Amino acid sequence: MYRSKTLILTEKEFASSEKRLSICLRSNGFSFSEVTTSGVLLTFGEAEGEHASSMTGVMADVKVFFASVGIRPLGYASMELVVLSNESVWVPDELYSPSANRQYLKLAGSTATSIMATRCKALSSTAVYVAAEMLATAFKVALPGLQVVNQHVKLASIGLERRSMQHAVLLTHWREGVIDFAAYREGRYIYGNSVRFASDSEAQFHTIEVLKSYGLENADTELLMCGEVGRERFALLRPYFPTASLYTGTHTSYLTPAFKTLHTYKNALIL
Repeated sequence: MYRSKTLILTEKEFASSEKRLSICLRSNGFSFSEVTTSGVLLTFGEAEGEHASSMTGVMADVKVFFASVGIRPLGYASMELVVLSNESVWVPDELYSPSANRQYLKLAGSTATSIMATRCKALSSTAVYVAAEMLATAFKVALPGLQVVNQHVKLASIGLERRSMQHAVLLTHWREGVIDFAAYREGRYIYGNSVRFASDSEAQFHTIEVLKSYGLENADTELLMCGEVGRERFALLRPYFPTASLYTGTHTSYLTPAFKTLHTYKNALIL
């Protein structure tokens, strides 16, 4: 059963067709947002609690939770579920075959059996990744029309590709023990992967290695950070880049003053 931990609502009503619903799975629940198609943030919430062990249990809990916070997930312009995967590969459209998903990951050293795939139109490629398929499927059944993506598809941004025409960009999404990297140079997405780390000094090492490996160390590279980023973590990497800032995802505005207290960079995957 899920409990509401955080909930910020906007009183003004908008038609469902003018809104998109985004959900990000966590090990102990999920976060979610409603944003209008014009970029106005209407709702942000966090649900906490253990995921049920069966598909029917998860489906029931999802429906009960959204009903409890007054959200009727029908008729949205789009609905998206972001799953966080530690193992993934990109496969170009011309090489991709759904029947080979397990083989793609096997070539990358993975032995996982719970595998999902999402096409990324921006990159003309498909992300094949390890994820809790039962959990994601339960959300899809509970919320018909929900599209599942992983964090690398979300971090592959046409806006950042354009930004990198001026200077290289390294986007980092931080979570417990893992950094998700997305690197851009000369208007192209050139690298995306998840790297585990045991300490912030090790994370610093991995970040510098990405700079060197992908020809970014001599460029006027901009660092963008989102997710679990604190002052010390930001200060640790700031000296290695000409410019560095917190990344907040797609630009949004808001009508409710309570959103001033929301750390949007921590929730960039659903904003």
